Amino acid sequence: MRVLFVYVNIESHNIKHFPQGIGILSAVIKQHGHVSDLYYLNEEISADLLLDQVARFDPHLIAFSVVTSQWAMVKKYAALIKARFPTPIICGGAHPTFDPEGVLRDPAVNLVCVGEGEYPLVELLEAMGKGGDITAIPNIWVKNAAGQFFRNQIRRLIPELDKLPFSDRGIMDYQAIVDGCNTEPVIMSSRGCPYNCTFCSNSAIKRLYKGKGVYVRQRSPENLLAEIRTMRQKYTFNGINFYDECFGYNKEWITRFCALYKAEFRYPFGCFIRAEASDKETFKMMADAGLSLIYIGIESGNEELRRNVLNRKVGDARIIRACREAQEAGIQVWTFNLVGVPGETVATIDEAMALNRLINPHFVSISIFQPLPGTRLHEICVDNNYIKSDYKGFYEGSSLELPTISNDDLIRKYHEFQALSRELKVQHEAKGERLFLADV
Repeated sequence: MRVLFVYVNIESHNIKHFPQGIGILSAVIKQHGHVSDLYYLNEEISADLLLDQVARFDPHLIAFSVVTSQWAMVKKYAALIKARFPTPIICGGAHPTFDPEGVLRDPAVNLVCVGEGEYPLVELLEAMGKGGDITAIPNIWVKNAAGQFFRNQIRRLIPELDKLPFSDRGIMDYQAIVDGCNTEPVIMSSRGCPYNCTFCSNSAIKRLYKGKGVYVRQRSPENLLAEIRTMRQKYTFNGINFYDECFGYNKEWITRFCALYKAEFRYPFGCFIRAEASDKETFKMMADAGLSLIYIGIESGNEELRRNVLNRKVGDARIIRACREAQEAGIQVWTFNLVGVPGETVATIDEAMALNRLINPHFVSISIFQPLPGTRLHEICVDNNYIKSDYKGFYEGSSLELPTISNDDLIRKYHEFQALSRELKVQHEAKGERLFLADV
């Protein structure tokens, strides 16, 4: 069977990158004898060009990976394809996982994958290839020709990530991606997150899979290094980013990883960490192994909002200490911040800016909060009638109307925050401290 994956990255403010989810899906179905290709939409294209690409590959199944911010674009291009080709269209990813009904109601969509898609997709392709029944595959929702929905249960989580093949980076010109993006290569060493932030889809996925296996799973350090070794044989790169939700929270795992990594590789690497899961000794060990940049979530500069609205149970002092300890070990710091969460005020945004000035990171990322379907904060926004417009991008404006801050004030403070980010970046660069391992 032939699967055409379609990845939409239009006006996302993300540089062209390798889609990790599609890479592992492609690797798994190829392992089972199927054929795949990827059509990457990084900018809007004509209907003729899109349809020519589909016709050239002649797929048996077209698979869109969908996040909420790209759903409108996915609908547009799926409709163009469906108007020309009878090929079944399946949507997977975070957005269909939390709004399968809404996605499946779209006239162009025939199937939805809820949750992890590797083995459901294999079963679907095998059933399609044999002309068998596709309406009872766990994780797959189906809409038949009569418009009837078949809503299937979630299967258990994949327990052993080491048994999965390495991501299929050959599905696109990966060397060109590396050459055009300092952030690549990106590698995932785990799935899941041990925390329960109300704004993050991880907490919603955790609820979806309750009773279906251990949510946080890690590949072994040996398996992870084997993937890096394989990549080194195929591609030329100068650094690595690990985009796990919390790379260093398991001290036994990270200690073994650092020892093995240092013995074989010299690539500097970056990773996401949680302030409450870090300590001075671990930073020193990781820096000695090559850790050069940490991505750390501040989210809100107001402790009450951070703890009680976002469910981030960490105080300012702990965040400051973690950043100081990283900087003392020679590690650059990149902070992530949200503005426009329920309860936000002009004063709380000022607090976030002040906290970032105190930390003095090499880069400050600021996003405008958007309530993601399936999350607790989305439920709160619905219950309080805060949502007043369609979903907007994280850098485009708020879809909410909050009683505590006007949209005009929110956007004004957002731009002030962005100016602070540029100011801190310039100050570091003036001292010869250029941010690396990331594109900004």
